[in-house]
Amino acid sequence: MRAISVENEVRGSHPATDMRLEVVLLLVAFAVAGCLPDQAKDVAACRIEADRFYQGYNTVDVNNPRSQYVIACMVAKGYDFDVSPAACDSRHPLPTQPTCYTSSNWLAWILGQFRSH
Repeated sequence: MRAISVENEVRGSHPATDMRLEVVLLLVAFAVAGCLPDQAKDVAACRIEADRFYQGYNTVDVNNPRSQYVIACMVAKGYDFDVSPAACDSRHPLPTQPTCYTSSNWLAWILGQFRSH
């Protein structure tokens, strides 16, 4: 027991303090992760809105009004339309794929990189 207390005195910290710091950091990480947007839900919501206004168009063509509506809706939610990621598959309509959007918020983008791996 004496060896632990001498080590803590030399190091300048207390085990309870270290544990509280770890718990606080873990809680902050959970809070930030809970605040991150969900791309799949956001794309689904934008598709539903686009379906309501532009039923006569399909989303295969990126330049038609329905696709433009989905893209603009996602931009309003904080995403950029980007077809360069490998997961963005050209065999399916690009505007309706969550993987074809990147977050324009740098913190959400960084955390999204960890979430996708």
